[in-house]
Amino acid sequence: MGIVHHSNYLRILEEARVEWCRKFVAHVPSDFDFEHQNIFDLTVVETRVKHKAPIKYSDNMRVEMQAQIDGIILRFQYKVLNDTNICAIAETTHCSVNEKLKPKRLAPKYIDAVKKDTPWTETWL
Repeated sequence: MGIVHHSNYLRILEEARVEWCRKFVAHVPSDFDFEHQNIFDLTVVETRVKHKAPIKYSDNMRVEMQAQIDGIILRFQYKVLNDTNICAIAETTHCSVNEKLKPKRLAPKYIDAVKKDTPWTETWL
């Protein structure tokens, strides 16, 4: 069909989050070794994607995102755009967990990162 499959949108969102982390979270190594260095210790709690228009394989694509903290929750919202349209709006919700997979407070690095980022302007989804 020549369009991006809906399951790939979650990969696109994850790539955007990783880039956000590289940009705003202090002391993130370039190799981003999650398992051994425990760098991005956020668990995905919920994902939502509202598809508005297809992205074709030949389209240029970009992602706009914003982050917000609500207690122990870190929430990201995304606009996935091609050259002219908003193709999807999405939200992922995350929390940190301990070794027993119980929620815990967010590390200060995430709180500081959200403060460095562009302020949350409006709810997109």
